[in-house]
Amino acid sequence: MPKSKFASTMKNRVKLENDIKQKFPVNQLWDWQSKQTHRPVFVLHDGPPYANGPLHLGHFLNKIQKDIIVRYKLLAGHRIDFRLGWDCHGLPIELKALQKNKTKSTSEDPLTIRRLARQFASETLEKQKAELQSWGILADWSNCYKTFDKGYIIDQIKLFWILYQKGLLYRQYKPVNWSPTVQSALAESELEYNNKHQSTAIYVRFRLKNDDSLSRLLPQTSLENVYALIWTTTPWSLVGNQAVAVNENFKYLFVTFPSTNDTYIIAEPLLSNIKQYPPFSNEQFEIIGDCLGSQLTKVKYYHPIYQDQVTTYPIVISDHVTSELGTGLVHIAPAHGADDFLLSIKHNLQCVNAVNLTGHLHCPTIESLHNRNALDPNDGIQSILKHLNSNVLHHYQLTHSYPYDWREKKPVLILGSQQWFIDTTRLRDRACNVISDEVKIYPEGGGKSFLSMTARRPYWCISRQRCWGVPIPVFYSKDEKNELVVNEDIIEHLIKCVQEKGSIDFWWSADDIKDLLPKSMHDQAENLVRANDIFDVWFDSGSSFYSLLKDFNYQADLYCEGHDQFNGWFLSSLLLSTGFQSRAPFSNIFVHGFVVDKNNQKMSKSIGNVIEPSHMIYGGGKERFLENGFDVCREWVTRESYKQQCKASAEDLGKAYKRVYEIRNVLKFLLGNLYDYQVDKHSVAVENLTAVDQYMAYRLHQVLTTFHNDFDRYRMYHGLITAETFIQTDVSSFYCSVTKDRLYCNPPDSHLRRSTQTVFHLLLKCLNERLAPVMPYLAQELHNELSVLNHKEKKINDIFENEFTFLERAFTDISSELASTMVIVFHLRDTFHKMLQNRRAILCDIVLYLSDKAKVQLKQVIDVLGRHPSTVEMKIWQPLEELLQCSRVQQRSLSDLETDLTEENISSVDLPLIDDKFNYVMKIEHSSLHSCPRCRLQISEMEDKLCSRCSFHLQNS
Repeated sequence: MPKSKFASTMKNRVKLENDIKQKFPVNQLWDWQSKQTHRPVFVLHDGPPYANGPLHLGHFLNKIQKDIIVRYKLLAGHRIDFRLGWDCHGLPIELKALQKNKTKSTSEDPLTIRRLARQFASETLEKQKAELQSWGILADWSNCYKTFDKGYIIDQIKLFWILYQKGLLYRQYKPVNWSPTVQSALAESELEYNNKHQSTAIYVRFRLKNDDSLSRLLPQTSLENVYALIWTTTPWSLVGNQAVAVNENFKYLFVTFPSTNDTYIIAEPLLSNIKQYPPFSNEQFEIIGDCLGSQLTKVKYYHPIYQDQVTTYPIVISDHVTSELGTGLVHIAPAHGADDFLLSIKHNLQCVNAVNLTGHLHCPTIESLHNRNALDPNDGIQSILKHLNSNVLHHYQLTHSYPYDWREKKPVLILGSQQWFIDTTRLRDRACNVISDEVKIYPEGGGKSFLSMTARRPYWCISRQRCWGVPIPVFYSKDEKNELVVNEDIIEHLIKCVQEKGSIDFWWSADDIKDLLPKSMHDQAENLVRANDIFDVWFDSGSSFYSLLKDFNYQADLYCEGHDQFNGWFLSSLLLSTGFQSRAPFSNIFVHGFVVDKNNQKMSKSIGNVIEPSHMIYGGGKERFLENGFDVCREWVTRESYKQQCKASAEDLGKAYKRVYEIRNVLKFLLGNLYDYQVDKHSVAVENLTAVDQYMAYRLHQVLTTFHNDFDRYRMYHGLITAETFIQTDVSSFYCSVTKDRLYCNPPDSHLRRSTQTVFHLLLKCLNERLAPVMPYLAQELHNELSVLNHKEKKINDIFENEFTFLERAFTDISSELASTMVIVFHLRDTFHKMLQNRRAILCDIVLYLSDKAKVQLKQVIDVLGRHPSTVEMKIWQPLEELLQCSRVQQRSLSDLETDLTEENISSVDLPLIDDKFNYVMKIEHSSLHSCPRCRLQISEMEDKLCSRCSFHLQNS
């Protein structure tokens, strides 16, 4: 019977796993692997999470997934470079720090804000680091990187200078996404779109100038009340209006209302849309003329807000005017739209900001509007409607998608300002080629999304108007020209200062600007002012390859983050690296999904469905998790991470728990049957293994091949499922079941027993090593038992200090004869078990009705199954009955079938084989033999008497 100290229970998993952590600490393993300099290095570059709060389940999934990859690569013979990092700058940290200290950024000087933010980030990352270490993550914990470290800051400044010298960075006035809540520019990746946002949409008229240009279009018509009809969802932007755009190919109608003598210009394709709103809904209007959009470019209009009836504004042509919404005439505010801004360059229009940095209307000459909240429908919007008065023909609330500040959950504006940009137009094509030709993205198909986002990236604003970050290291002249001043001497001087002072705080603390300049420029100091912008956090984190990957030619083997990083860290890193070295900083990307609750809802504090990692691991919480421990949670991560949505619930973890428990018990059975087996003494050569043992060794080879193909392509979930399915079906349900008798009842040193033990040992060792990256604690526990079993040195090593065991070449193939034999065996088993219903297999005989040809084939099957070395005496062994697990297999001719047709339990089968067909009819019937008191098989000739096999073995023992 099996003997083993390896527990089958899953109780007290956390304590057992903690004991293993203490005996085999990850720091010790890291030190060991770092010294394996003969190994090829595998570089996994960690994307820095924000140091702004507690770790959540998304962090757990991300770090565990990385740890699984690292441990697999270590066992595959690599040396690992994996340094965890933290993103320590940015607005979220600044706001959290100020909130913690109950103060506002407007009431504190920059140095105080920086001190508070640094303190908050440092405390938070240390808490995060401690929790990550408790998760058993294998990494270089002594060399974690932080974006506020002086070395990192120096590298970031160097990268800025390299890109600037290449002409890839520039400063320009442009409309950018602006958060009035935090008073800073935002990158596209810092936006989220609220599909339920409500805007006040208005139809407003702009009076056209009565002149020759208009009269040529409307001869013999009163031109006093002719208007361009505009539709807009941003009434506040009318303050910045500088033009009206039309499509040169559209047909525009002149629609007049006889009752008021008012005439409106409307694009013909959009007239039907407008009819649903008054005054057009009553259809009391006439079409008195038409023209092409190209004919309107000479016409002028008066400003809808200022209405001075002196200054006029142009109508211009633009392709961005469509026939989908509105009136076909688009109001142009160059400071508040990308297309508008491009038109301002083309037509020399002014850029007038309708709002200030806090989102309030900026029009000092109109007291009723000035300083009103532009986005507030009860303040700024209402004031504009009142000011426009009768020029607003209709207004209503429109629900649509609108950009929000993803941190503050508040709407943003597009606002014109001087900002720093990366010239993405020069990088996009090369970056797209890199994605298509040089980078492999897993799971397959993710590359299309990344390629699409990269190709659509308009421009990247890298400046922010805050103080917690790395300053953009430039100066400007104090005169009206505000000229940019930056050179290599300035950069080198600032780098030297950072090295000496240990931080970049001096940029704000220096009272004398000379301290920021090299001596050669001191004479220019009084005419210069330092920049007030900092780099945005995506430039911070995107620069990490330049700082961390110097020793690896600035390229990692793998970046591994959530799919949201296609538009975040992956893209910022790609663009910066493309600008620096014309290639990606990664050769592979693995993308995992987002964690959701049992209802597929995103985790949210407001909903109250947030699951803490500790509850999943140690038990408890609203979900009432079991004490799962890390192996179970890691198994869940492996099976879920490749999905877009990774469901976390007590039910899903319960399934993982059951799978790990079942695997543990199969491995315990294998181990328990090796208690008297020594590899160097009892192993059976592959050519001498029995047929079923040879076959199982070959199946193991197939599974290992699939497993490594999957893991090498970052299909960890598929590799794990392949291994688990093999353990639960091939190994447990079949192999362990059919060999149990020979293991328990044959003499300890019998050939049959040693043959199976040889393969049991291979299965146990190879499968345990493949499970190790996912279930390291179970694997180490089993490795310890195997080490004792094999009488290895007294000190048991960490399982990860070994490399994967692969089978000898002789195990990697089987003869076609054995392959055909096992096809027949499995088909007979399936037919037999389907016919059994609720009867015990061992109590039944199988009767096979066979043609003469099939009888020959069955004899070949029995011969193949029964082969054994000539030196081994095998007197009593029924290999076919052993694999079918029945009492006896009887053969009859097909001619005998007619007399047995009254039997119910008959199955007729036409089985195609590799080279031929095996045709049989099966009948099952209760065996007339008796149960052997020793082996319990139904093979004894007399009741309560030992079977001949057991009698023989007992007599010869």
